Amino acid sequence: MKMDIPTRNNRPLEENCTIVLDALCDEADLPGYVLENVDFTREDVRGWDFRECVLRKCDLADADLRGCSFIDVIFDHCDLSGCRMENAVFQRARFATCRMTGADLPHTVMRNVAFSDCKADYLNLSTAKLTQVLLTDCNLSESVWDSVQWKTLELEDCDLTHATVHMTSLKGLDLRTCKLDGLLVDIPALRGAVVTAVQAADLARLLGLVVK
Repeated sequence: MKMDIPTRNNRPLEENCTIVLDALCDEADLPGYVLENVDFTREDVRGWDFRECVLRKCDLADADLRGCSFIDVIFDHCDLSGCRMENAVFQRARFATCRMTGADLPHTVMRNVAFSDCKADYLNLSTAKLTQVLLTDCNLSESVWDSVQWKTLELEDCDLTHATVHMTSLKGLDLRTCKLDGLLVDIPALRGAVVTAVQAADLARLLGLVVK
């Protein structure tokens, strides 16, 4: 998949990032910054606009990011575990080696977004809309894919152990390099999915079929 992903390095914030962020709270706008080692833990930054930013080693655990927009943004070694991102918009964004355990992303819109080497177990993508999204070497175990709409989605070497797929068509999705142990999936959702013979046998057993 050809991805249009940001790679630029932008201007760094001043040394004391906390003071700068406090000063920007009223503006709710972070254009073109490199944010490094900034602590957003449990912060309420709903509706903020992040553009052309690099977030490097930032802690966003349990932060409230509902309704935020992330345009041309790179998340590099960030902790987003337990964060709330309902109705967030991601366009030309990249997540590299991030922790996203239990991140809540319902109703999100993603266009040209790549995830690589991310720990995203228990990730909730219910009712998300995904266009040109690539996930590589990600732990997606116990993740929830409920009523997800997607167009051009690729999963490479991802762990979907005990993930739940409901009301989400997998037609045309190549899952041959993914781990599907204990996948919970609707029978209609499986139609047209691309799997190996071994995966097909395992999925058949999950659906109550006896394979001999």
